[in-house]
Amino acid sequence: MENLINQENFADLKELIENKIAAVPAHYLLYGAIGSLLLSSYLKKTGHHQAGSFIGKLSVPIIAIGVKKYSDLLQSESDVRTESQAEHF
Repeated sequence: MENLINQENFADLKELIENKIAAVPAHYLLYGAIGSLLLSSYLKKTGHHQAGSFIGKLSVPIIAIGVKKYSDLLQSESDVRTESQAEHF
């Protein structure tokens, strides 16, 4: 069985993932992360500790991606406001 992630196609794989994530709004990612945390908590309380742990570990990178996209959005909005204010003066 061939390893699908190797040095030759790592850059292509990274670009593919970035393009797919770029199409998803930041608030969807944050809602998904909150949902995965809630699902993880529910699974752990019902005795499915391994599944709950797995789902909980997935939520951390989703939160990080969502926060990064949200901060980029805020930064771009503040840049637009700064440029528009500079044009008025």
